[in-house]
Amino acid sequence: MSGTEPWQMEGVEVAQLLRAKKLSAQEVVESQIKRINMVNSKLNAIVEQCDDEALLQAQRLDNQPGNSINAGITMTTKINADHRGFSNSNGVQIWADKMPEQTSPCINGMLESGMIMVGRTNSPAMAMRFHTDNALFGETLNPHGQHLTSGGSSGGAASAVAAGMCHVAQGSDVGGSIRFPAYSNGVIGLRPTMGRMVTGGTNSNARGWTAANMATHGPIARTMADIRATYKTMLHPNWADPFWVPAPDSFPHLDTPKKVALVVADSVGIDPTVVDTIRHAGQLLENAGYEVTEQAPPRLDEWFTLWMSLSSPDLLLGLIPILPVINDEGLTTVFENWKRDFPAPTSEVFLQAHMLRDMILREWNIFFEQFPLVVLPAYSTTFMRRSQDTESPVAMTEISQQARYMLNLPALGIPAMSFPLGSDNGAPLGIQIIAHAWREDLILEAGEAIEQQVAKVSPINPTW
Repeated sequence: MSGTEPWQMEGVEVAQLLRAKKLSAQEVVESQIKRINMVNSKLNAIVEQCDDEALLQAQRLDNQPGNSINAGITMTTKINADHRGFSNSNGVQIWADKMPEQTSPCINGMLESGMIMVGRTNSPAMAMRFHTDNALFGETLNPHGQHLTSGGSSGGAASAVAAGMCHVAQGSDVGGSIRFPAYSNGVIGLRPTMGRMVTGGTNSNARGWTAANMATHGPIARTMADIRATYKTMLHPNWADPFWVPAPDSFPHLDTPKKVALVVADSVGIDPTVVDTIRHAGQLLENAGYEVTEQAPPRLDEWFTLWMSLSSPDLLLGLIPILPVINDEGLTTVFENWKRDFPAPTSEVFLQAHMLRDMILREWNIFFEQFPLVVLPAYSTTFMRRSQDTESPVAMTEISQQARYMLNLPALGIPAMSFPLGSDNGAPLGIQIIAHAWREDLILEAGEAIEQQVAKVSPINPTW
């Protein structure tokens, strides 16, 4: 679908029209509200609309002498992110009225750049499922089909972006939670390097190792221009976060040829359709001047064990004991079934995982010297079914294996982007592009090189 309504446009195009006084912020918001009212009842992606606040913000933008760089771009934030004035329920009924005292710095960056907040997006309880559903707000659907998962945990964000309910969305990712919903809904999702965006420092809650060392914010959008614009605004400083690093967001161009490694095989097995998609991406990058080779980074099999080994203490000793308090049937089913796959939460297991992480990172950094970019699967099969994670006692065993490339990247802290590329019987397909820590600039350039050769993603109507 393409068109001239503001909700159908790229966010950066809307911002340009506002600066040129060819479009008003009020027109943008009215168009956006109309679109939300048209499709959200089918998808349940936005669980808290803020129409009045959005119209007031539009009025302020229209009355000011000059517009900020991203003025008029509509945005959403996730129900587990601190955004003052909105509940941070994390999809849990007992926290429905939990109000944060401050706003996350990355969200402040989006708002200060002129973006207009239009709603809060759904997430599974505790943001800990591959499908978005919770006892507080219910289930979020995928506009590409009712049989498809919306993904998790930023499923509401990705569904809203795909259906044109906002131009861009704030998401968060601890084990694929930006990239998998982006893949499932056919949009783009960027997970930055750990430390790139502020994730702590806005509240006094203690964090486990997994949250402090793997969880990060990131943007979701339909086009690379909107991803780049949103990513830039989210790089908002806050020295209160002990893990935030004020690193540059770009570096000198490489003098060596632009080399890309494609991962098309491993010991577990990758669906042939997924392999074809990766090779298609490789051909597009080759067309753009990259040198492409089929080559996997070292220690893949060991890497596939890393997230669960590092997360075991937090999940088995922290999350599972409070499942009765959280009182979410879907979350309880997932973790009661999945817990048997985790190694024992012992100090020995945890320390061995840390040592393995160190070895893998060192060897991957050497690999990145030869291949600065790597294209690998997003999901090792074509799609996940709606609520597949609760279908059987072994469902999560299968899904965590199929999502192994999504799940384990946060354990290394390096940047990754999910990019849509084609479809299979209506289900979106895509790839992941990764690079050395702090080299989001290389990933963004590669995404732009691919996008220039394929049609940009446009909003879609729900298929039912």
